Amino acid sequence: MKKIIYLIVTILMLGSLSACVDLDTAPYSETTGGNMWTTDELVEKGVTGVYSSLKKPVYGGNIMGESAWVGYAAWDCFGMTGESRLGMDGVFTSSVKESNRRFSDTWKWCYDGIHRANGAIAHLPGSTIEPGKKAERIAEMKVLRAFFYGRLNELFGNGGLGVPLYLEEVAADECNRTQTPEADVWAAIIQDLTDAINEPNLRNNDIGGEGRASKGLAYALRGRAYLLTKKYTEAAADYAKVGECGYALYTGAGAESYKKLFKLENERCAEMILSNQYIYEPSAAYGSVMQKYLGMYQQGGKAGGATCWGDIRVSPAVVDLYEVVVDANTVKDFNWSDFISEWNSTSVVDRRVFFIRNTLFNGAEIQGTVTTQINGTNGLAGVSNNAKALYDPANNETRIKAAYANRDPRLNFNVVVPYSEFVGLNNAATEAVTYVYRYPVTGKNKTDLGSPEKVDGYLVSGCMDQTYQFVYGHRKFVGEGIEFDHRTANPIDEPILRYADVLLQWAEALVESGDLPGAKAKVKEVRDRAGIATPDAKFANQTTARNYVRDERRREFVGEGINFFDEMRWRTLKETKFARGGATDVWGGYVGTAGTYAWIGDQFYTWPVPKAEIELNKNLKKTPGWTYE
Repeated sequence: MKKIIYLIVTILMLGSLSACVDLDTAPYSETTGGNMWTTDELVEKGVTGVYSSLKKPVYGGNIMGESAWVGYAAWDCFGMTGESRLGMDGVFTSSVKESNRRFSDTWKWCYDGIHRANGAIAHLPGSTIEPGKKAERIAEMKVLRAFFYGRLNELFGNGGLGVPLYLEEVAADECNRTQTPEADVWAAIIQDLTDAINEPNLRNNDIGGEGRASKGLAYALRGRAYLLTKKYTEAAADYAKVGECGYALYTGAGAESYKKLFKLENERCAEMILSNQYIYEPSAAYGSVMQKYLGMYQQGGKAGGATCWGDIRVSPAVVDLYEVVVDANTVKDFNWSDFISEWNSTSVVDRRVFFIRNTLFNGAEIQGTVTTQINGTNGLAGVSNNAKALYDPANNETRIKAAYANRDPRLNFNVVVPYSEFVGLNNAATEAVTYVYRYPVTGKNKTDLGSPEKVDGYLVSGCMDQTYQFVYGHRKFVGEGIEFDHRTANPIDEPILRYADVLLQWAEALVESGDLPGAKAKVKEVRDRAGIATPDAKFANQTTARNYVRDERRREFVGEGINFFDEMRWRTLKETKFARGGATDVWGGYVGTAGTYAWIGDQFYTWPVPKAEIELNKNLKKTPGWTYE
């Protein structure tokens, strides 16, 4: 298990390959060209170097409070299901330009993987490794090349433009091609995946393995290529093959299977088709950094302190999509007015009053400084006099908690909602402590920091790193208590593609081909695992079914970096992200320095070829709708 991880770290230390711009296109600085592939050990390093390109796809600067390359969860900030507390480099503003580093970083990330794969495919045939393994490794490299070209074509090539297609090893000064049309890029992707599927030496699955590409992954990626090119029958056929290869939903923990899926003991189960694998080592070099940016302030790790930043949040829009469970066979859409009758008649600013904590506990005042906070600008002083009349000092928390009770269980597996409990750490990071997420709080308190809330039976209040903000926090991928040793070395593998994703893409294909009962059956598999009914009415017609499958994807994959790519391919980002106007707190008011969102037009659905690439390669076409000033 550790072999491929250690090899990845070795490769990263040796050097990295970047896009077809002005950077070195040799796979690794240790050796170049054919020299890289002269021994079995170097061959494995070369192959592993391609896998290393899967890691850390997003640059965190101006998404998080520090500059670092991070994992797939950061993609959620760009979609409907997530938010950042910062300005996102102005990607969502009316002044966004082709020179924005978000575009160039993503372009380079994809081409880094492509050119590494091209180098491996070029030199593996002449290597000395055993023929069967050689054929298997070549097939793996084609699957990875298809993965990166798929991401690239979805973002930069859609609408027919396409992207430059390189299927052989090239030097930096040879990266001078124009775009290959979108359809031809998809054809090349499908051909790579077909080659891999037809390779008898490629394993059917990598369940419990080292994180390598498999035949099941190739079918899943080819199914997606067919789905995006509207070949729905072919897509459904490929998705069926993924299960035949051995992949399946994890259901081994009963009602908590969804939660347990993302724990250490199940990270390499049959659901995980492709993932970035991590382990914990004292150097903190081999773990995921994402916990630090997803967690509540009092969470973290034993060696790294209990201070997570919560820079990446869950959006209120997706929280409101989690349905209310009426009984075992019935669900209904969530509606705030069902729980707070004054919700619709109260302004967004004044809705804060419904989320303010109690001043009383068991009939007595909790503590004077708590009452001061409640009466201050972050509390009652920040709402109108009419809204103040809606505050109930003894039962305010009970009222708001009812809105989050009896919901789709995935809500509380994914999200720290208001007045829910979460397990964090004390200040010394030596003991687990249960906190309650309340608003407002008196400061970044932990049990041994002189918290003013030490009242018998009253749990200390948890908070985000910015204590004045009340936003939805993550639970998925975040440690509980002393579960992990370090906040930036989380050992849990990061899923890139899991079987639930295949089932819901399969449902999409069936909806588009008119098989609504078939689509419902696939959605039901996912919802049955979560323990929630699948309503017949949501599959009454194609439009309703299409929207329901999309909402199911939004609910299922919070924090997994999937939703942004969905909203872009569905061309729904304008309605689901920009219509909200900006990053918001739980009651809908704008928060932090994230700013407001401004839709520049449908050209945003095709990300621009970066300006720097246009300047380096005069054969590239400018992306229509972008000014290139």
